[in-house]
Amino acid sequence: MLQTKRADFNGIATRFHISPVTARILRNRDVEGEKAIDRYLNGTIDQLYDPHQMKDMDKAAALILEKIRQGVRIRIVGDYDIDGVCSTYLLYRGLTRCGGQVDYQIPERIRDGYGINESIIQKAKEDGIDTIVTCDNGIAALEQIRLAKELGMTVIVTDHHEVVRTEDGSQILPQADAVVNPHRDDCSYPFAGICGGVVAYKLVQVLYEQSGVPKQEWLDMLEFAAIATVGDVMSCRMRTASLCAGA
Repeated sequence: MLQTKRADFNGIATRFHISPVTARILRNRDVEGEKAIDRYLNGTIDQLYDPHQMKDMDKAAALILEKIRQGVRIRIVGDYDIDGVCSTYLLYRGLTRCGGQVDYQIPERIRDGYGINESIIQKAKEDGIDTIVTCDNGIAALEQIRLAKELGMTVIVTDHHEVVRTEDGSQILPQADAVVNPHRDDCSYPFAGICGGVVAYKLVQVLYEQSGVPKQEWLDMLEFAAIATVGDVMSCRMRTASLCAGA
């Protein structure tokens, strides 16, 4: 949808070697000023935001690494859409690389519905799972995560969906051991419009940093965060090639 926002579209097009239509789209997305436009079009790896700015990111990484050292079983619970599958893959690959005893479950669309549920939690308990890590879901699973805690499991939520709120607008977070979500009111991460795959990707970055895994191995996984971004229609806010700048 092209809104009637005004700007010098021909001037922007000439300056950045793009079409006037692309210039209009940038204005439509409130990308204004030469610095912002250049970052949007020509973002680089060096401009990635620091994952440590995300609330509970360091806490989540520390918990996971401690569980890996303890040798306990960890289960990733993802989602059946492209973002959930990419998120699951990123976390599985990352935790496995760090030496974790990890498996995963992706909810079945018809049987389970969206995200983590009571039956998934009960099954995890029966399977001897110590720790559950969600990706692309969990922020709204208040009762489900309460059940997991009552059963004695550690729960780490990684998600990108909006936080549940009371009628007065106050946020309600699940009672997990760590909740990583850029939409938290107390999160200082500069850009909340990222998908679950990018949140997972950022967590893997911190895990690799703290485990001494070469940076290149993390960079090699960037395409999966990009696929998740486009597949989850986050591209309405950030172009694929500018994932590095926006993320």
